[in-house]
Amino acid sequence: MADLRLPRLNKVIISGRVTNDIELRYTAKGTPVVRFTLAVDRSVKDATGQYQNQASFIEVVAWSKWAESVNNSAHKGSPLIVEGRLEARSFVDSNNVNRKVVEIIAEYIQFLESRPRDEGGHPEEHDTGVPMPDEETSQPQVTNDDVPF
Repeated sequence: MADLRLPRLNKVIISGRVTNDIELRYTAKGTPVVRFTLAVDRSVKDATGQYQNQASFIEVVAWSKWAESVNNSAHKGSPLIVEGRLEARSFVDSNNVNRKVVEIIAEYIQFLESRPRDEGGHPEEHDTGVPMPDEETSQPQVTNDDVPF
């Protein structure tokens, strides 16, 4: 049997609403990072034939300028589109139990509302626009060699 050459593709695009308050943290080297959960709805037909909304709760991690943008522009309930890659990792929690987590590492985030937070951490009432990371650092550089087909 011939070897099958699979493209190296790990890309996810989801849209949903932020379920928790955003908390900006920094690594030991000073790199900004935020973790948040995105509630992603889908319609599912129940036993009576009626469609019901079900939510999946997806963990997202944003680094560097995306972390700063999310911290400044998103809040609990903000609608976002997140594009990134899946990453699985294992760790031992504080109770010495082995845990596994799959999360999206954000490579691009689109803010679907532009209501930055005020000094108290609450959304401002006026529309002032959303600061975005620099163009060259915000989107991955893709060449024809990267396209899997």
